[in-house]
Amino acid sequence: MKSLFCFFILLINMVCQPSEAGKLSGEKDWIGTYHFSARNRDGMKTSFDIQIIRLDNITVKYMSDEDRPEIYKNIRSKFVTKDKISIPFSPKDKEMGIIYVEKLDDEFYISGSPIYFINPGSDDLPLKKVK
Repeated sequence: MKSLFCFFILLINMVCQPSEAGKLSGEKDWIGTYHFSARNRDGMKTSFDIQIIRLDNITVKYMSDEDRPEIYKNIRSKFVTKDKISIPFSPKDKEMGIIYVEKLDDEFYISGSPIYFINPGSDDLPLKKVK
């Protein structure tokens, strides 16, 4: 009787646990290459190239007029909502090292502290999905 009870508990746990595939549902909608660039009030250009291979394998290339490009690889995104992911590309920079990508219908938007710093007053800006 104990073994039947244990089997029943194990079966319930297996059925009720979300699968890894379930966590990444809709992943194919996010896969692609994205580009964003903008100039701040001083005319300095900042851009991001984001390549989403999988939601747990993202590359971010950050470029600004003043510095050499910085490349961050093998980044894992996290869902904020079902249509918005966070990409912590530079943990050492805390909030300035996190960008958010949001999908609204077939359009994408980028937001976060680095974007707000470039363009104060705007919470998010269009993100071009290149492919």
